[in-house]
Amino acid sequence: MLKLNYHAQFIMVEKIRSPKLVIVKAMTVNKKTDIVHNFFDNMKYMEMGCAIRPGSLTKGNDGWWTFYHNIAGESRMKYISDPKFGILDHVLIGGGLEWHVFVRIIPNEDGSTVTWTFIKAEDMILLTYTCR
Repeated sequence: MLKLNYHAQFIMVEKIRSPKLVIVKAMTVNKKTDIVHNFFDNMKYMEMGCAIRPGSLTKGNDGWWTFYHNIAGESRMKYISDPKFGILDHVLIGGGLEWHVFVRIIPNEDGSTVTWTFIKAEDMILLTYTCR
């Protein structure tokens, strides 16, 4: 019989990573948080934002949505929706990049304020475009 005795030493190496650039967008509307959340929770309305080519949005069996993004090309997106806490976060993969968007819908008097925090993906070029 062979008996193995060994001791492992773990050396923690802290990798220093600077925070990435973020873009924060905000919108205030005269609608209650549940109405706003339900609107943004419906992926079909994403086509109204000018980023997704109309008619290209389809939902796969794996929970991922596929579509043609007007900047990134063929793309996929999956999101986490929690109306109780006003959370509608999503991961977008397209154009060779993966980025995370953290969406919060918060009460604001008789309306709501929605914020989108985009964390810049590596090699992402910041673009500004307008909807026509």
